[in-house]
Amino acid sequence: MDRPFIAVVISTLFAAACSSASPDGGQPGAGGVGPSTGGHGGAGVAGAGGSSITGGNTGLAGGASGGSGGEAASNGGTAGTAAAGAGGAAVAGGNGAAGAAAGREGTAGRAGGSTGSAAGAGGNAPITPPKSDSTSTLQVSSPGAGYQVEGNIPYGPHVMQRLDVIYPTSAGPKGTVTLPGVIMFHGGGWIDNKPAALKASMSSFFSRFLKHGFVVCNVEYRLADGTSNGATAPAADQDALLAAKWFWDHLDYYHVDKTKYVVTGASAGGQLALMVGMATAVPDLGPTNPVDFQIAAIVNGYGPADVSDLLARKVSFAVQWLPANTPNRDALAKEVSPITYVRKGLPPLITVQGANDTTVPTGEAKALHDALDGVAADNALHFVPGAGHGFSTPASAWPDAESAMFTFLTQHGLGK
Repeated sequence: MDRPFIAVVISTLFAAACSSASPDGGQPGAGGVGPSTGGHGGAGVAGAGGSSITGGNTGLAGGASGGSGGEAASNGGTAGTAAAGAGGAAVAGGNGAAGAAAGREGTAGRAGGSTGSAAGAGGNAPITPPKSDSTSTLQVSSPGAGYQVEGNIPYGPHVMQRLDVIYPTSAGPKGTVTLPGVIMFHGGGWIDNKPAALKASMSSFFSRFLKHGFVVCNVEYRLADGTSNGATAPAADQDALLAAKWFWDHLDYYHVDKTKYVVTGASAGGQLALMVGMATAVPDLGPTNPVDFQIAAIVNGYGPADVSDLLARKVSFAVQWLPANTPNRDALAKEVSPITYVRKGLPPLITVQGANDTTVPTGEAKALHDALDGVAADNALHFVPGAGHGFSTPASAWPDAESAMFTFLTQHGLGK
């Protein structure tokens, strides 16, 4: 190994050590470059990982990817090594494989390496067929004839972290068609644990998405209901992100087009849907990083966009979800407010809300719409005439809301 190459590696190591950590972890150092006629690549330097979040939840995955290993020689050089940041993925050069930390899938070597056969060794491990939790007491979605339901599948360790996957009998794991997919979240102010407010209550949403050709993932999550199974903010958002990553990881298994992955929700579930589609890698919202999956569009069904606004208005369900004794309450309220994450380049977004809604202020929907317009983000706002919170009345409300939702989606090549 010649001296100029050693100097490059030492310089890289020193630069990485001096860099400061971002919310995603430190920036990876650059690996050395292998000689063109063989030899060894240099060692990549990992960025520092992000802080782990404790308190009963899985630790937040650390930094972004580790530094790249040295590029392998084009005619036989050996891959450089790569050190992963805490929670970041190690990437090897050349014929080496890419390891994966925090349970992420391995990817192929950087310079023409062959893909391995197992996750963490350069390839994707086959997905184990999901299994329902037979001990769960949560009601299962009931879509009616013509559809298959896999109910109460665990997506995390908590008893409320359960979801239902619904698809036409001709689709799904054994089907012959590939369909768009939607993940959805029920309402109830993040606090209501009555069966009529839980995931099985989302029939008005999932029946319409099924009719329009979607595979549906209907999610339960932890509520601030004062029970031993409950939790205050940001647990619901953490669960929503975790469920979104779970479904993303299983889209191929269910024959769902990964370029047509939509998120929706009703009321408090609308806020969760907005967060799944809009949030960035904010540490307090771990353990799942929102960049671990790709959302194609967001359909917000009358969900709040500004939790800080709800707290300022002393809205009771928001205060129960984010109690006054919550540490760093104001900062957390901002972190769980979708309007915080307005920026250009978001997935196309539509908010559909009753024009006469007095439960979630219509002003929040208008403020979100205006903010998105201000950065030229693709979005729409539709107020349903005569409707309050939800679309149960008048009789024209749901047909009007459905038309707005699916016109928007079909304009973006999603659904039918």
